[in-house]
Amino acid sequence: MRVTQYYPIGSITMPSSWIAFIVGFIVTYLFIRLYFGKVHGARIGDLFFNVVIIWKLSVILTDFSMVIKNPLSILYFHGGTFGWILGLVVAGLWMLRQVYKEKWKRIDKWSLLLALICWQAVYQIAMALLNEGSLIVKSATIVLFVAIFVLSWWSERKKVNTVSELASVLIAVHFLVSAIQGNLLNTAFITTIFIGLFLWRIERVAAQPISRKEEVE
Repeated sequence: MRVTQYYPIGSITMPSSWIAFIVGFIVTYLFIRLYFGKVHGARIGDLFFNVVIIWKLSVILTDFSMVIKNPLSILYFHGGTFGWILGLVVAGLWMLRQVYKEKWKRIDKWSLLLALICWQAVYQIAMALLNEGSLIVKSATIVLFVAIFVLSWWSERKKVNTVSELASVLIAVHFLVSAIQGNLLNTAFITTIFIGLFLWRIERVAAQPISRKEEVE
């Protein structure tokens, strides 16, 4: 959904996308912490924190002269789409390192999958509710993202399907939603593509057999 509304919160006016992002993070963190436990909740919190910090600090790269003149501008500006993608890439590489280091099991992969799908679903639903637009488009957005989340949660419970398969379904669903919304190449869909590739890679890494040396240790 395109941003059409801005909301005053205290002395700050925030675009609907920021509110949707924050709500998505809070709901996702609480869901993962309650459903999977403290360790997995903390991991998701770290992932979101890393993405946001890099996104904010990337303004140094995108508008260095402004930051030099006014260092406090880092608090109010960010690196835009470039900074967001940079945050996704760096945080994704950091998470892959954790997969190698900690030798993730099934619960680790599924907690991450459900977290990312939950966040994207809540974000999209919030954007549909907070912005103006066609009732049909809003309804389709909400129904499709609720459906992919329910499918993923059901798959985790029943131990059917794989993380890679559901990541592919997520991309397909988001592509359909973007087409319905009339805006195929948007930051949210690009994020979903990164999420899909990221989850695919994590499943491949986690599936690699341990070495003989590691097995002995």
